[in-house]
Amino acid sequence: MRLTNIEKETVINFNEAERTASIYTHNEALKYQLLELCQSHPEQVRQTAANAWGGLTFELPKKWLKVSPPRVLSPAQRAVLDRMNQNKQTPLIPNNH
Repeated sequence: MRLTNIEKETVINFNEAERTASIYTHNEALKYQLLELCQSHPEQVRQTAANAWGGLTFELPKKWLKVSPPRVLSPAQRAVLDRMNQNKQTPLIPNNH
């Protein structure tokens, strides 16, 4: 059975009594990030379950969880970023001389 995108959810659970949070996810980027944290911080982050549909569950300190709004750039910061992005998109022409 294959899951639809609406069924591929991410669920974050924690309570006021415990210091850890549980994250269940199908999101590939988040799974990769959490698996990397399992390797780099095995005392604090661990994978606790996997299911047949590709979902993984992890446990980590709940103080690591953070919700933050997107950064708001000033016009000057936006101009610098636009110039940097423009420079990245300019193809380099090799010099065959």
